[in-house]
Amino acid sequence: MSALGPDRLIEFPVTQLDRVGVPVWATWWTGADGRGESTTSGLGYGATELRARVGALGECVEHVGSRLALAGREVERGSTREMRRRHGHHGVVDPRLLGLPAGTDFDDDRPLAWWALRRLRGGSLTDEQVLAPAELVASARGELPAEAAPGGWLVTPVTNGLGAGGRLEQAIAHGVLEVLQRDGNGLTFRAMDTGVVLDLDGVRDAETLAVLDRLRAAGVDVVAKLAATDFGMANIDVVGMADDDDILSATACGEAVHPDREEALRKAVLEFASARARKQLMHGPLDAVRGVAPPEFLAQVEAVDPAGEEQRVLAAMLAWLRAPREHWEPLLRGKVLARRTTVRFTDLPSEAVAGDDVLAVLCGRLESEGHEVLVADLSPAPEDGVHAAKVLVPGLEVETVAYGRIGERNVRRLVQAGRTDLVRVGEAPAGWARVHLTAEAEQRLGGPAWLDRHALDAVAGSLLPLYREPGWHAAQVALARAGAGGQSAMRT
Repeated sequence: MSALGPDRLIEFPVTQLDRVGVPVWATWWTGADGRGESTTSGLGYGATELRARVGALGECVEHVGSRLALAGREVERGSTREMRRRHGHHGVVDPRLLGLPAGTDFDDDRPLAWWALRRLRGGSLTDEQVLAPAELVASARGELPAEAAPGGWLVTPVTNGLGAGGRLEQAIAHGVLEVLQRDGNGLTFRAMDTGVVLDLDGVRDAETLAVLDRLRAAGVDVVAKLAATDFGMANIDVVGMADDDDILSATACGEAVHPDREEALRKAVLEFASARARKQLMHGPLDAVRGVAPPEFLAQVEAVDPAGEEQRVLAAMLAWLRAPREHWEPLLRGKVLARRTTVRFTDLPSEAVAGDDVLAVLCGRLESEGHEVLVADLSPAPEDGVHAAKVLVPGLEVETVAYGRIGERNVRRLVQAGRTDLVRVGEAPAGWARVHLTAEAEQRLGGPAWLDRHALDAVAGSLLPLYREPGWHAAQVALARAGAGGQSAMRT
């Protein structure tokens, strides 16, 4: 709280927005200039109110740290080819390894804006600098350099890889875990759910069992699923719904990966339970929000401007909120909640790892498969033990379904899954977008790769809000302005 500035911070519990009762807290931070673009937020959960509050403050620290640390950061400009001449191949990350949108206008001569990160080795931060495109380091549009490179930005900034903690190593570990989580589940859950259900007999963690009991007592049919076991770690997502849930509660999801399967499941279960309240806060009826938020926060609600949102994402959420139950429930049951095969939880890979050792273990597993970790230190108050970091792991992937970002890893996954409707290697199909790959990747795959962007968009279809959500309250404000009865539409 001291690092964020108590006079700039609003925090409040939102637990009562859902009947399950798992503690959930919200934070809202306003910059010194008081302008709308200088606001950010955080949400946290836990088995206790204090842990939920700390989690919300930690998420706020991630965003505030990123915004403050990147503001005015020195930018180096030049093409990938020029940067390699200045800094050598070892000092510049190839943008193709960071998952570019298929078909985007990119080659080694396109001018870009670059920021410096540091290389991690064996879990220890080195002084080796590596330059990466600014849009891959930033986590929001407002953090980008004031002047865009010619041709605009390569990607929409996303928060993947942000982490916070009481030590820099802890913040980095949180960021690495998020990168691993999203790389592992991006093509196996939500609209592309593979239906691999976990048999939870044998779960030992008392906290996990207690939260599962609370969910079931509230009428929620909980489904834990296996997304992946890459790098020898259980990548788990948890979904489920109650018979009387609206579309927001019914689409709650918790995700986690960890060397210890019990840790992964506990986080995923807690996040799932908290997401039921989180989604009601962000997109649910404004009267309910007014019932839990302090008066000083309500002015923030009134200042929401839906025009500032990514419009395709806002439109998709509005369609959700207006849809009758008979439209969305069969879709969820056939995809997100599908049950096709079962795997025993006790058969998942697992290694008990002490908290201080997690980063070294994660780096060891990544490095053993040829991946390195790059870090931007975003700590807002390191002298007070308040740290934040943004992590990039070249070669791991994110946002393939939402933004068509894809590289060698997801091309290979789709090919192995037989998805020739989405990806092909070799001769270019008419109208398909070329995947940006290194020459070495094309050689390993057996030729250039191509993505059908239209077919991929159809895969997400009306489930796009499972991947990207508009900002707090934007959908309800838009409904109210359209005279659509936003508060009653939620319960249709």
